Amino acid sequence: MIHIKKSREPGELIQYRKQPGATYENMSSDLKQKITESLLKEQGHLCAYCMRKIPENRKLPTGVKPVTIEHWYPRNPQSNEDIGQGLNYKNMLVVCSGNRGCGNERNMTCDAHRKNKKIKVNPCEPETLLTIKYDAQGRIYSTDKDIDDDINNKLNLNCGALSLPENRKMALNALIMMIHQKYPDGDISQYCDMLIKKFEETTDYKTPFVGILLFWLKKHSGGNR
Repeated sequence: MIHIKKSREPGELIQYRKQPGATYENMSSDLKQKITESLLKEQGHLCAYCMRKIPENRKLPTGVKPVTIEHWYPRNPQSNEDIGQGLNYKNMLVVCSGNRGCGNERNMTCDAHRKNKKIKVNPCEPETLLTIKYDAQGRIYSTDKDIDDDINNKLNLNCGALSLPENRKMALNALIMMIHQKYPDGDISQYCDMLIKKFEETTDYKTPFVGILLFWLKKHSGGNR
């Protein structure tokens, strides 16, 4: 998970909010598509939570969307509290299918597993990401118990059914191999600094699972962040 920098919201959403009785539920499919495209671009076509590439290329069960607009603050939270966040662009993210249609809730991830539970971790609030770490097996976790609960129990980001830890580990191993081939014996810190800048400044089409790559690079950079 990495920080998502929100861009300007689509003008069509601004106009829609001005309409009497405007709600997310009654929003047209064309406007939802416009919002989805804007969110995809600002997230680099990665799921806000698991960081898989979206839209997904694999064949999905009938009726399952490859991309979903997610509301960080739930539109229908379990507490039945409604603070009108359904049309707030700053509250919107795009996420993967969450493995919907798999037939087993334990194998679902992201918003599909979370449902309407509130979470503390927020990709748009970088201070909530500071305690996130990764282990050698590609598992994501946090030293903050509430955020760790979000990661493992609410969002299920170490889901074995989707091989999330394994895919993170593979992405990291490929990066490490590339770096050591380029600098077999030398100091890699400056090159790590350059890669950090490259990954962080890439906007459209970011590298899948870039969160674990940045975590490793920052540990081996010149600044040792």
